[in-house]
Amino acid sequence: MAAITVKIEKQSAIGIACAAAYLLLLVLPFLTHYGLWFDEVFSIVMSRSIDSIENMVQTQENNMLLHYLLLWLLHPLSGDSEVFWRSTSIVLVLLSLLPLHAAGRRLSDVATANVALLLFVAQYIVLEHTRTCRGYSLALLLSTLVFWRWVIACESQRLRDWLLVGALSGLAVWTHYFAALLPIVLLIAMFWRDGLKQSWRYLLPAALLFVLLALPIVLTRPPDGAAQIGWANVPSWKSIQSTLWMLAGNNGLYQEPVIAAILLSGLLASLLQWRQDFSHWRHVAVGLAVGLLVVILLVLIESFIGQPVFVVRFFTPLVPIYCAILAIALRNTVWWLRALLVFALLLSSAFETWRVFALQPMPARFIWRPMTQVLVKQFQPDDVVLVYPAFNRMPLNYYLDQRDPWFLLPRTQEFVSAPYRAGGGVEPAPDWQYLQRVNHNASRVWLIADEQDVPAWTRLQRAQAPAIRALLLQERVLAYHWRYQSISVQRYDRIAK
Repeated sequence: MAAITVKIEKQSAIGIACAAAYLLLLVLPFLTHYGLWFDEVFSIVMSRSIDSIENMVQTQENNMLLHYLLLWLLHPLSGDSEVFWRSTSIVLVLLSLLPLHAAGRRLSDVATANVALLLFVAQYIVLEHTRTCRGYSLALLLSTLVFWRWVIACESQRLRDWLLVGALSGLAVWTHYFAALLPIVLLIAMFWRDGLKQSWRYLLPAALLFVLLALPIVLTRPPDGAAQIGWANVPSWKSIQSTLWMLAGNNGLYQEPVIAAILLSGLLASLLQWRQDFSHWRHVAVGLAVGLLVVILLVLIESFIGQPVFVVRFFTPLVPIYCAILAIALRNTVWWLRALLVFALLLSSAFETWRVFALQPMPARFIWRPMTQVLVKQFQPDDVVLVYPAFNRMPLNYYLDQRDPWFLLPRTQEFVSAPYRAGGGVEPAPDWQYLQRVNHNASRVWLIADEQDVPAWTRLQRAQAPAIRALLLQERVLAYHWRYQSISVQRYDRIAK
């Protein structure tokens, strides 16, 4: 018996180590290939002090609050290094491998748990969050902990285990609002397997603890907190299709056949395996799959009748459960097909990661670091710098502070007519009188504008860049122009008299 236990532990260790190594091989070479983008800078800047976090909760949003508090604790150690900040996400995702493996092992066996880990680290969403300093990495860790402790509670049926599930579930909501969907999925799985024959005397206290811990996030949400995601659009058939593909793990056309083969093989093998024994359909993994489909459908309905929230990254807390379900389904395939499919997924995921960084142009959202490297060589102390929309001041000033810690060069000017949300939202109209004074008095004026051709840019009233240019050209000439995708950098000099 001891020899069997040692063998199982060795297999588990090898599986976890292989998954971790694969993740690091795909993430570390490109960790600082691009600079920080707006959401990362927002997380870092807002977490610099408790006062700024408190102000954010009151005026911006309270989503991912636990991650902001974690970053606040880490600030003294960071040195404001991109490597440090993004490494925090790597550590959090690596830690999530342990509870996910433990959950998969208890639900099935070690081999299935190892497959679940490999599916997890090859997942597009997981890879994206591992190399990004955002709260989704912490959401992955908390969701795997909830999943693991739920599996244990279902086995033990002890009050303390259910209370721990309730506490972790409530805490998970502090990492992302969508973590509140986890208990729904888990309850559906329980009802699917056992109907109403549940340990209610344990479930009800656990549910109460969940509500008590999650309630502060609900109560402290700013009245206009939804403005933070005002950019989200009502889903179209095309966006629904692409979101579902990405949820399945797809990161490009080369991965679609592999993902499709995995899904179809797992489904067909399960159907063939279970067609003679209906009791298999009451397996908790089937209930988890039903739960996932239900909550995805509910989110889709909400996106049509209320606030659009059908955004692929919002579903991050549900990814570990999806990977476990898929691994259990693949367990019904023959071993060589299962190995081939997993290997193909790992290979295609590695190729897509390399292709994104090596062959594709840099996405415009990462422009702030290279832009600043150019601008610091051209700025003069008395220049006026205007950024439109106003919230984009944050990433530019962040990198200016790093390049010019002595504040010898100018920083961006406030020129909107009303308070604006540092995290985005509806853009206030420019203060045209202020711009007139700037235009009349300043020696050189820089205008850095992001003009995205998307419906949200018009809906959020971010279409005033042409009018600002027209005003500047009343007394100036365009002396410098540079453009990258939707972002332009222009300098306007006085007309020589």
